[in-house]
Amino acid sequence: MSLGLRRHADVPPNPLKRPRQDPISCQFCRSKKLKCNRQQPCSNCASRGLVCDGKLAPYGRRAPASAVDEDASDQSVLARLKRLEDIVIGRTSIVDATGAAGSGTSPPLGHSKAIWSPSLACLSPASEYEQAVHSLEETGAHEAPLVLPRGHDIRIMSVHQISLDSERPPRFQPASNSLCLPPEEEASMLLDHYFKYIDNLQHVVHVQTVQKTMRNLYASLEQGLFVSPSEVALLLSIFASSLALSVYFLGDMQPTFSALEATQASAFWVNMTQEVIESSRRTAARKLEDIQAAIILGFLLFHGEGFSTRARCLFSTAAAMARDLSLHKIDAPGNAASQQNALEAEIRRRVWWHVVATDWLLSLSGGPQEGTYLIQPRHMRVNMPRNVDDEDLHQDSPPIDKPLSEPTIMSYYIQRIKLADICRSVVDVMPLSSLELGTVDYQDVIRLDRKFESFLQELPSFFKVDEYNLRASEPVLRRYPQIQIQRFALGMIGHTRRCKLHQPFLIRRAVQRHYDYSREISLKSARSVIRMKAVLEPNESGNLTARVAKHTGVVYHIFLATIVLVMDLCFNKAAEGEDDAARKAEVVEACKMLEEAKSQSRMAQEFLGSLMDVLRKHKVRLHAAPHPPAPGVAMEPPSQQQQPLQPQIPVDPVAQQPPESYDNPWPSEDIGQHYLSDFDEIWKEYVELGPMISMTGWDSLFSDLDSRM
Repeated sequence: MSLGLRRHADVPPNPLKRPRQDPISCQFCRSKKLKCNRQQPCSNCASRGLVCDGKLAPYGRRAPASAVDEDASDQSVLARLKRLEDIVIGRTSIVDATGAAGSGTSPPLGHSKAIWSPSLACLSPASEYEQAVHSLEETGAHEAPLVLPRGHDIRIMSVHQISLDSERPPRFQPASNSLCLPPEEEASMLLDHYFKYIDNLQHVVHVQTVQKTMRNLYASLEQGLFVSPSEVALLLSIFASSLALSVYFLGDMQPTFSALEATQASAFWVNMTQEVIESSRRTAARKLEDIQAAIILGFLLFHGEGFSTRARCLFSTAAAMARDLSLHKIDAPGNAASQQNALEAEIRRRVWWHVVATDWLLSLSGGPQEGTYLIQPRHMRVNMPRNVDDEDLHQDSPPIDKPLSEPTIMSYYIQRIKLADICRSVVDVMPLSSLELGTVDYQDVIRLDRKFESFLQELPSFFKVDEYNLRASEPVLRRYPQIQIQRFALGMIGHTRRCKLHQPFLIRRAVQRHYDYSREISLKSARSVIRMKAVLEPNESGNLTARVAKHTGVVYHIFLATIVLVMDLCFNKAAEGEDDAARKAEVVEACKMLEEAKSQSRMAQEFLGSLMDVLRKHKVRLHAAPHPPAPGVAMEPPSQQQQPLQPQIPVDPVAQQPPESYDNPWPSEDIGQHYLSDFDEIWKEYVELGPMISMTGWDSLFSDLDSRM
């Protein structure tokens, strides 16, 4: 027996005998002798809710499954379920840690980062798998449209030629799909003018990158090569801003272009830029330059038209395109794009935060968008922009952040983001309707006001506007002259938004005395805005700040401050130690500022006109119309005591005619009497008649004013 076994073991394997073919059915179908459809899982296992095990068993008779094997299988399933529970519960805890969604206020900027967990990191899918999932999920999100847009022909036309074409009948004007760029010499001058005067208030482009883009674009045009429409849109928005806003800034182009040529060319490029941005939005071909162009164009339209429909749509379009380009997750974990090009990543952060700050500031600015914003801080992972100059940005490595006490070209924008975050907090607390003010805890209002106070107190010294810091910051202005304008912009924005916080409680102070705090802060902030305007406008008429003082952005804040002063004068009695004559003089001074700005700001005309229109709509009257005198009876002039206070404003006959210089870069729809209001009539109807209005009437009146902004 033993010999037979050894001999059998020594026999070599038969080379002609084929090995047994591996089974292709699953284990369950083989054990039950069922026909397997060879899928994973197969139909038999799927219908019975079983795990379809297609692994091959070793050759030979399979031992019957034991109770120990079944228990091991159950333990494996339970272990996998436990891992899934840990993932779900862990993610829920992260959301709870960052802030309760849907209740209370949103978390501040400093606490919006996610909590990283090593245990969750090891359970997360690999980067290759995650990219595959995202590419599948985004299928169809960037498809080409069903209707392809028409291509754009690019032509070279000077400002003078564009002005001549604008005066021709429509049939002789260039086709709408033609993009007209100025000659390269004019383009360089317009670009330099923009970076010298206008870029300081909306620094969303990298100067050296835009200059290089323009040189490459004109070189490509000379060689007949393709140029990006997005880059053309960015340059056109810059050219349009340079021409339209040249009235406020002293540049070298004033002798080159006439006022009419600048106005017509600017309006032509504005419409052309909007067409390119809209085309990019429809075709899903948007680029970062489209967002930058929308921001620049929105800034221009605001200072020409106010918060018009076009301006609001551009701001919303910029936010939508920024999300489509995933700018809201630049610094999300695993985003390799932000690590490849440090310069581009930093520019993208600047663009995103400019869109965010504008969105939050507009939520507390009056108008139809007030009380709401589009971007939630919990829905983005983007670091704050670095406090560095453009010269410190390089492609290979991120720059070293400087302290906020050190001035840079980004100092203003970082403070603007902080102020916008406070405005967002106000919107989270305050109700949309004044009828719901009873649901607001007044202590929350005081806490929000302290945020404004802390912001103004903690500003770097070169941004403060008191006399001591103005003198101390003169050396800083020699290197960063834009700070001279930026500090007044920050101060005006901060004080007017502080007024907006307290405005609902200002007129209720006469009924509920515990709102005295709101009256005190509102008047303090409004008077600060008026004082800053006076500092902005020195005696030298040729000074840069003197020209900016009539800028629409400044006029807008003067208008908001005037509303506060008039509301208090009309509805609240003078407190102990206050003089009614001094209060009236404040209103006179504020209204005079609006009157004087009408020659250079179309919005100043509209602000004054809206005051009169709203007052007439709400029938604000105190003195009944005098009865017509009987025939033959002469009217006796009123005595000096009966005449209301009427400030004497000298009327310049030349000022009544349409300006021939850069006084009004945007043509008014009606330069006649539609927007021109009589100051004396405003004084009689707006200042002397207020106490006859109820609080509900005042809420309605100023809601109407907000809707006209």
